[in-house]
Amino acid sequence: MRIKKIVLGSLLVFACTYCTEQIVNPIESPFQYPEKLSLYESSYDYNTARQRRIELINSIPNDAIVVITTNGLYLRNGDVDYEFRAASNFYYLTGFEEPNSIAVLRKNASAVELIMFVEKERFGTNLNWLGQVSGINGAKEKYGADSAYAYEDFQKLIRFYLNTGKYKSVYANFAVNAEVSDSFYKCGAVIPQVFFIDAVVNQLRVIKSANEINAIRKSVNVSHQAFFEAVKMIKPGKYEYEVEAVMDLISKLNGCKRLAFPAIIASGKNVNTIHYDLNNTQMQSGDLVMIDFGAEYSYYASDVTRTFPVNGKFSSEQNTVYNIVLEAYKAVIQAAKPGVSYNYLYSLSRDIILSKMLEKGIITGNKQDIINTGRYRNYIPAGLGHCVGLDVHDPSPADYILKENMIYAFEPHIYLYEGDNTVKQNYWKASARIEDTVLITANGCEVLGNKFPVEIGDIEKLMK
Repeated sequence: MRIKKIVLGSLLVFACTYCTEQIVNPIESPFQYPEKLSLYESSYDYNTARQRRIELINSIPNDAIVVITTNGLYLRNGDVDYEFRAASNFYYLTGFEEPNSIAVLRKNASAVELIMFVEKERFGTNLNWLGQVSGINGAKEKYGADSAYAYEDFQKLIRFYLNTGKYKSVYANFAVNAEVSDSFYKCGAVIPQVFFIDAVVNQLRVIKSANEINAIRKSVNVSHQAFFEAVKMIKPGKYEYEVEAVMDLISKLNGCKRLAFPAIIASGKNVNTIHYDLNNTQMQSGDLVMIDFGAEYSYYASDVTRTFPVNGKFSSEQNTVYNIVLEAYKAVIQAAKPGVSYNYLYSLSRDIILSKMLEKGIITGNKQDIINTGRYRNYIPAGLGHCVGLDVHDPSPADYILKENMIYAFEPHIYLYEGDNTVKQNYWKASARIEDTVLITANGCEVLGNKFPVEIGDIEKLMK
């Protein structure tokens, strides 16, 4: 028995040594360990969060109370939970990042009172296995709560608040957490009218503070660095997930705990699936690979898309389609400024794309007919863009008018599907999208990030 163990151990050592040599051989790998951009910094600021709560309370009736909660922990499989991320609106108003927590806001004289319900400090086995939480004292000392209680005490105290008769309405986000919702509605008090708080908070989130802009700028910088490393992995025979792995590494190295959304590494036929995220296909020479990636830095998202030729050289048809998208992209960036409507920018991009596709013979017909019949959606299936912030698809302004310190991701695109007989056949699958995260400034806009290139010549140069 002893001899068998020794032999088996030797085989395992040999096998592991051989595998390790194959994996980390520096001659085989194009990837070099990158430098970090900067040390991680939290975007949370007590004074900013306090001002947000004041603005919120001032935008609802005087006899209203706010109950805002975060999502709970949800089982993934076995005894493993999904990774927890605080609900965006809850984080926006409190900065609190732990599950099992609720915030109640109410007017108290001329001030806004913050009452928090959180998990109690852990002791003994719970502390040893799970680590410490902020607890009741932390909610007051670090997050500025005027008073704090155990999460389990919420039902008793909300019943007390409602039974005072002071509150004629409740603004809440109960859809986020069914457990909190159930506790509220079964508290034993007479329930006043309940309104959704999200619509109110969402409009506050549209204009970004200096801290938010700084966090998003860092998030975009990380995403651009990830693209610079990704191009080294884009080669015929490589798999989409190899590119994803490198980009995820860059994100983690720079303190981004998670991505803003699942990375999209779409090559070959996958390029035309807008939210493709399987990332398991082997890349082939002659195909395109469209990468849509966004790091999340200190809870704030980024969103960047580039389209690459797998073999490093755009074909004639790919070149033509890409440059049409690039022309629309440049026009949108040039036109974006305060006072301009999103709908105008969308029409501008659409009209450029259709005019150029008709001019190049990619499609045929009359431009206005194509617009009137909606046929243009065959080639431009998505919108021009969206706001970016705590969510990658952040709340948009109610009037869709651009204002200073809004942040948008603009993404002009063309998708040409195989089998679409309205498209010249040699252009099938010659799709392209270019997307950048953009800050609306006083007189125009600023494309955020370390400026990963958009010109074909620059992209092909990087891929050599």
